[in-house]
Amino acid sequence: CASTRGAAAAGDGLDGEAMGTTWSVRFVPTAATPPTAVLQAGIQAQLDTVDAQMSTWTPDSDLGRFNRAPAGTWQALPPELFTVLSAALALARDTGGAYDPTVGPLVDLWGFGPGPKALRNPDADTLAATRARVGWQRIRLDPSGHRAWQPGGVRVDLSSIAPGFAVDQIARYLDRVGVHHY
Repeated sequence: CASTRGAAAAGDGLDGEAMGTTWSVRFVPTAATPPTAVLQAGIQAQLDTVDAQMSTWTPDSDLGRFNRAPAGTWQALPPELFTVLSAALALARDTGGAYDPTVGPLVDLWGFGPGPKALRNPDADTLAATRARVGWQRIRLDPSGHRAWQPGGVRVDLSSIAPGFAVDQIARYLDRVGVHHY
C-alpha cells in the first residue's frame, strides 16, 4: 500500500508486511513529524486492523467468522468491516452485479483463495453448484446494529476492496498525526 498526496517530494520512507504482501509509505518529514518508530507502529496497526477484520486468508478474522456463521443468523461486525461490506454491496448494486463480493466460493473453486490450489478446471456441474452460492442480493445489512445477515453458504471475499480501504485508513492516520505530504 502506498499513498501519495499533496506536494510530496522524495522523502523518508517506511515499509513492512501486511495482508500477505509488502507495503511502503514515503513521506516528507517536518519538524512536527512523529518519530519514525511511532509512524511505523501506527501504520502497521492500521493494516493489522484491516487484516484482522477482512482477511480471507486468516480463519479467525471477523470476515472468516461471518463466512462460517450458521445459516439464517445475524452477525455483528466491527465498524470498519461493516463500512467496507456496505460499500462492496452498494458497488454490486450500482454495477448490476458486475462486481460481487460474494464470489468467495468461485475464487476458491478456481484455486485463487486460501484453500487448495485447483489442479484442473472444474466440471460444469461443480461450477453450477458453486455459482448457486454466489449472490450479493442474499446479504442484508442492519446499519443500526452493524450487523450482516448470513443466509447460509455465502462467502464474502473483500480482497478487491479491502486494500484500498487500508490505504484510506493509513491516509487518515497520517493526517491525524500531522504528516501531510505522503
